[in-house]
Amino acid sequence: MSPSRPTALAAFLRSIEPRARVLALAQAGPALEVEALLAELRQAFGERAPRLPLAEWPLRYWGLLLAREALMDPPAGRLDHPLYLLSPTRRLALLLRLVVGLEPAGAARVMGLSAEAFSTLLADAEEKLAVAGVGPAVLLRWQEEFQAAVREAAAPAPSAGPVPPPARPPGARRLPGLSGGWRGWRPGPLQVGLGLVALLLLAVLVATFVWPPGPMAPASPAASPEAAPAALAPAAPAAPRRQLDAELPLDPDFALLAEPAASPWREDLGFLAWWVAQQGRLPPPPPSAAPPPADWSGLPAEARRLLAPLQAAWPALEPEARAGLLANVERWQGAEAGQRTAWVAAYAEWLALPAQERSQRRAAYARWRSLDAVERDALTAAAARFAALPEAERQALRERFTALDEAARSDWALGPRLGAQLPALRPLFAFLPAGEQAALLEALDALDEAQRQRLGARVAAMGVAERAALRGRVLAAEPEARAALLAEAAGP
Repeated sequence: MSPSRPTALAAFLRSIEPRARVLALAQAGPALEVEALLAELRQAFGERAPRLPLAEWPLRYWGLLLAREALMDPPAGRLDHPLYLLSPTRRLALLLRLVVGLEPAGAARVMGLSAEAFSTLLADAEEKLAVAGVGPAVLLRWQEEFQAAVREAAAPAPSAGPVPPPARPPGARRLPGLSGGWRGWRPGPLQVGLGLVALLLLAVLVATFVWPPGPMAPASPAASPEAAPAALAPAAPAAPRRQLDAELPLDPDFALLAEPAASPWREDLGFLAWWVAQQGRLPPPPPSAAPPPADWSGLPAEARRLLAPLQAAWPALEPEARAGLLANVERWQGAEAGQRTAWVAAYAEWLALPAQERSQRRAAYARWRSLDAVERDALTAAAARFAALPEAERQALRERFTALDEAARSDWALGPRLGAQLPALRPLFAFLPAGEQAALLEALDALDEAQRQRLGARVAAMGVAERAALRGRVLAAEPEARAALLAEAAGP
């Protein structure tokens, strides 16, 4: 092991163990001997770490933790919290999101599942909790409580020296099973290299977490099913009856359910995109709207009332998530009573669908929402024009689209702008596995049309080795830096 590796390992363990402690207690219950488990894991990971690149450490650590049999055993004692209605595997899939914040691909990898299998497992867990009265707003509260527990577990232990420890902030709580903790390595003042190592480790860890911790939430009553299991007493009352009209505006699926029945995303999006492109270029996309305020007090009073269950988590939400919730609230407020009743009925039917079917519909709607507003308007108008054509013309257009090869039809499913430009960029995708193709597509989608056009011309002039080198640099970069690398390759 190089001289910097022990330092890096100590810093890594200090950073990741508080989250591992909270995950293990929530998964197996407060009776778990968590300190013994973490000590065993610390030794096992320490033996493997010297042979692993730093970027692999987080996923390998979580994989080792999940392999512990204690996490799959039934919790000791009776735990009536709704989380323990789930099977151990489903509970673990949910906790990887709420506690660890792993992206789906990483969570699937540490559980040894395909991405599709993990998504189905997670959707099934959410469906079973929904039946018990746990909707999206309650899940956000659980996430907030878990993050508070992680922050408390990560707080430094009181020093035995002459300097008194800082006072604990008002409202800070010591959760069951989280006292004590491992006293990790402390750097000396002359070990300057630690700063660089710690920064690198921080970047690696942040890359695995997609949900940043929210602010400290007030203690929830121990008997409430909305409290995070790490903070619960063993007993809890029966789950409350669901109020679908209150949950619906807070549910990310509300926008999907509120779309008109004739919305093009429910049809063959690729065919419509191809037909729109045959009729000429689209005008440029509109400028991005300003994100909604992260400051809760900056929201309108009625929006604050409807979004009240999310108040504690609001500053921690991504701007896109906040914008979606505000759009839901505005649509709900502007609807008449009859429309709201119809939406609630559709919501009840939606919750009764199998998890796999809901996942498929979400994926189709996500593709639709990834298009810009001009593309969506053009496709909506095209769908109406197509429906008004004589049957013979509709059939002829369908046959022309079906005659395209499968790769071309798949390209058009990404929308009229990107679909028209992907053929020139296809050499970049040669021999790439599906996961890396998706990452490259996301980076290409972040470019504007002019940049993609220039890049297509550059790719056509490249040799095989040059294209492979460009692709390798882009995929090795952080996701947020990939589009800039492609833009640089496209030239001015």
